[in-house]
Amino acid sequence: MALILPAYPFPHTFAEGYYATNNPFQKHGPKGFTETKMIGVRKLFVRTDLPGVGQDEYTASIDESKKSVTIRTWPPPPGINIAFHPRIYKTTTHLKCDCCEIGSFTHQVSDGVLRLVITMTPINNQDQIPDVQEEGRHRFLHDTDNYAAEFTGHTLLVHPDLLLPEGSPPRMAYAFKQLPDGSAHVSLDMPGVSKGYFTAEVEDGTRVIVTGRAPAVSHDSNGRFYSAIAATISNPTGTNLVFTVEGGPENGVLRLNIRV
Repeated sequence: MALILPAYPFPHTFAEGYYATNNPFQKHGPKGFTETKMIGVRKLFVRTDLPGVGQDEYTASIDESKKSVTIRTWPPPPGINIAFHPRIYKTTTHLKCDCCEIGSFTHQVSDGVLRLVITMTPINNQDQIPDVQEEGRHRFLHDTDNYAAEFTGHTLLVHPDLLLPEGSPPRMAYAFKQLPDGSAHVSLDMPGVSKGYFTAEVEDGTRVIVTGRAPAVSHDSNGRFYSAIAATISNPTGTNLVFTVEGGPENGVLRLNIRV
């Protein structure tokens, strides 16, 4: 009898660890849960991974000081069939300069990725500062280096904006569930990957290999590429078996049903 077994992620190399400690499946592209950069003198772009969140499953608000924007998500409505406990996030973007406040912002969530564009308004006559000088200061304060070595290592990080019920373990990027009929449901976080940008196949009858490509959207600095072993298959009898792998990306999470 064949068994479908979990394939928990492991470091890509023993020397360096995971390419991106925010996601064990990422192999190329910018790293980190959040990327921020100025896209003009007073416009700030923010990209944040929120795997599992749909496009209408969040609220966005500016605080009273007009110095920060908060995004809060909520679980899917009752009746939606999900194999694992839903995740809820609360993420806040603060302006790091003292010369501006938030005038307006736009926001969108697609394929498990939040993208914000914040328009900053000068205060205290700061509009008299030359644009070149102000843009340079803003870039120094707000731009992140998402290829920095600090994002590579041996320890996977828990999403800093994930809200956890007291006593609950954090939900990580990989989840496996054995079903009563012997099949398995697997989920892998691949933020930014949509239908048509993933592959899933059984290799040598022993493991399920998946890949995902998240192209650059809007002001993303670059795209991201993911690959992983989603599950392994134990077949002690050595007989030829037919495997089926069904599913695909949903809100930045690759959800697969594997059957023998």
